Amino acid sequence: MNSEYKTLEKDIGLAYCKVLLVGVGGIGTEILRCLIFSGFRRIDIVDYDYVEVSNISRQLFFNLGDEGKSKVHVLAAKATNHFKSAKGLEIKPFHSDISDFFSKFNVNPSDYKIIFSALDNIYARRTLNSIVMTQSSPQAYPILLDSGTEGFNGHSRIIIPGETSCYECTMGLNVQDAKFPLCEIKKFPRTPIHCIAYANFIYEEDEQDNQECKNHKILKIYQLAHEHAKSFGIQGVTLELTKQIIGNIFPTLLSTNTIIASSVVSQAIQYLRGSGQARNLKNYFMYYGQTGIYSSCFEIHKDKNCIFCKI
Repeated sequence: MNSEYKTLEKDIGLAYCKVLLVGVGGIGTEILRCLIFSGFRRIDIVDYDYVEVSNISRQLFFNLGDEGKSKVHVLAAKATNHFKSAKGLEIKPFHSDISDFFSKFNVNPSDYKIIFSALDNIYARRTLNSIVMTQSSPQAYPILLDSGTEGFNGHSRIIIPGETSCYECTMGLNVQDAKFPLCEIKKFPRTPIHCIAYANFIYEEDEQDNQECKNHKILKIYQLAHEHAKSFGIQGVTLELTKQIIGNIFPTLLSTNTIIASSVVSQAIQYLRGSGQARNLKNYFMYYGQTGIYSSCFEIHKDKNCIFCKI
């Protein structure tokens, strides 16, 4: 570690800056690693999920022996042990959904200087954005840093309440789920996706909600879709495609996660250094790796009709 880095870490007080990381999946685990390497030492992590076999290939702290265990507790223990040379490191795990985390553990959003969002769905992102944007006073607002990846592409953004646009301002950027006329996909399906969509519609949902039932559901929908496709001479219905359509699953690349995690932590450090004033800030970073290696950074303005930013 060079002297310039030590000076930076000391000047902006990274070791004393309390941060919250929400979501410890592919991006979240990389953000945690970047935070520790950058000098952050007071880190709370929140996630309600458990380790699954599919996590292991893209989340470096987990292995086969962790299957079925709470992600946050496994991650906190392993990261603390792995980075035991990081003096003063304190990682606190909270197994909880973000919607009830603050009330459940009697935590106030203003306890944190920065909140990192590594969530994987729109509803949870909107919930966290709402919590941050409805604090009692501007002084109580933490900074929210949002991130996400989809295959070779990804984004990160900084949300400064009262100054920049918030997540709700940009709901129009989210891709809406495709919808198909039922009569068409039932009587005149043309693609494997049509067959899977129809099978998903006629599938009778099991009341239980556990991983075994989820796997059974996907397998059953695949079988129904395959039969529907066969009757119309349609090929291409696979179990993998069924998983993608039903679970809205996209391939996850560790390389993309690392790039986005690095960018979001860099934005946090820039803000703490005072170089990220909203009037000069390009608050949205996009990375494109599908056909090359491209990135762009630009400003997204507030939506005058946003329920939070129009006030």
